[in-house]
This record gives sequence, C-alpha cells and structure tokens, in this order.
Amino acid sequence: MEKLQAALQKAREKRAETLNEPTPTKSARPKSRLLRNDKPDLTTLWADLEPMDIDKTRLRRRKLLTIDAGHEATPFDMLRTKVLQTLAANDWKRIAITSPSPGSGKTTTSANLAASLSRQSELRIMLMDMDMRRPALSNAFMQRGTKSTSDVLEGRVTFADQALWIGTNLAISMNFNAMRDPSDLFLRQRTSEVLDEIEKTYKPNVMLFDMPPLLVNDDTSAFLKNVDCAMIVVEAGVSTLEQVDMCEKELAEQTNVMGMVLNKCRFHSDGYGYYSYNKSY
Repeated sequence: MEKLQAALQKAREKRAETLNEPTPTKSARPKSRLLRNDKPDLTTLWADLEPMDIDKTRLRRRKLLTIDAGHEATPFDMLRTKVLQTLAANDWKRIAITSPSPGSGKTTTSANLAASLSRQSELRIMLMDMDMRRPALSNAFMQRGTKSTSDVLEGRVTFADQALWIGTNLAISMNFNAMRDPSDLFLRQRTSEVLDEIEKTYKPNVMLFDMPPLLVNDDTSAFLKNVDCAMIVVEAGVSTLEQVDMCEKELAEQTNVMGMVLNKCRFHSDGYGYYSYNKSY
C-alpha cells in the first residue's frame, strides 16, 4: 500500500511539473537570421567587397604615391588635411574632381587623395570613376574587369558586386569600357537615387568623384547636382588663366568651389617636387 501511495505521489508531482511548464509560443521560439531581418554591420558590408590585388611598387611607377606614408606622399597629405578641414567646416561629403582640359592629372590627384584619406583608419572613403568617355582609374590602379560604374548607375549590377576595396576603408568603383553619352545617364533621377542608396548603405565619410574635364563636354555639368563641392586640378604651364577662370565660374554656378590644385609644378627646393597646391580651401 505504501508503495502504491508513493507511486501515485510521484505521478502527481510529475504531472504538476508538466502543467507548470510554459507552453512554447511563436515569440519564445528562436528566429532564424532571415526572420530576424538582421542587417550586416558596416564593417561586414565593407569587408564583403572584393579586395583589390595591387602591386605597390608598380603603382608607384604610375605616380600612385600615397598608399603608404612617406616624403613623396607629403603634398597629398597636406591636401588631405585641408580637404578634411573644409568638409568638416561646411558639413560636406561629396567632392567632384575636375580640370579645365585633359591631361591635367585629375585622375592621379583623385587616386592619391583617396589613398591618403584612407590612411586615416577611422574614415571610410569612396572613389568613383565618372569620366566614362575616357576612363582612367582602372589604369591608375592597374586593374581589369567587366563590371563598371556605369553598370551600377544603370542598375545592371550592385555596388557590392562591382566595387573593389583596398585595406579596410577605401572602396573604388571603376569603369573598364568607354561610354558614348554619359551626360544622359548623369541627368537621370535614378542616378541620383542610386548614389543616395550607396551612401545610405555604406555610410562613407568622404565620396570622391573623378570627373571629365569641365570644358570638353557637358558630362561634369550634368553630374554636379549630385555633389557638395568641386575641386579644380590645374596643370602648371599648360592650363591658361582664361581656362581656369571659365572653369571656376561654371562650377560656381552649380556647386561650391572647394579650391584648386596646381599639378605638375616642378620645383625641388624642399625635396617635394611633383605636386603642389595653391589657393585657400
């Protein structure tokens, strides 16, 4: 009899434990990553870009001098500091880099400024090739490919599938094929929307756009609505005062003129000979 009572008591206790145990609900069940709608953080987004395979020695021969610090990088580092101060003072982020005419070195300036900025590890830098008739960034970085910046703007590929990155904080979007009429693409509202989406997703601190020469066609003018300011690269001894004046006036009608970079100014008094800049930023 005692054994039967003990068995009954044990059964009652077991049943009571079962009744007191909370019934699983939908909210209590663990959700999958997809159901939680988790978004990757910025570090993951940038790390997911395809890394660029570079040869620093060969790039230096192409006058890409600022991936590492050194005396040759100093002029661009000085420019970097002025640029960052100006951006912070005006709450700007997007810079168009153009020139009065071809051959002034705007692409070399754009690439070196981007690399110099990227050595500030707390910053996220983007450089995009908008010179689509004569793309040059891919040559500056010695890259080959099939997916271009134009494909991103036209919605054929995503920025994530097209852009390459250097280090941990420099993303570069390049063109590998020439385009016949970029101004038509730049005038589209969708182009502005794509750039806004890229900025919203990747949250870069600085966005640089390597633009066509301003006085050659209407491509740069068509794009200027998408930037906060513009920088003019002037070739010493080649760009005329009339060209510089025309360039500055046209830019000032559409955006803020950040300043001018005097390129290919050859002097050697301080050991820094190839690049210089003038005018207050």
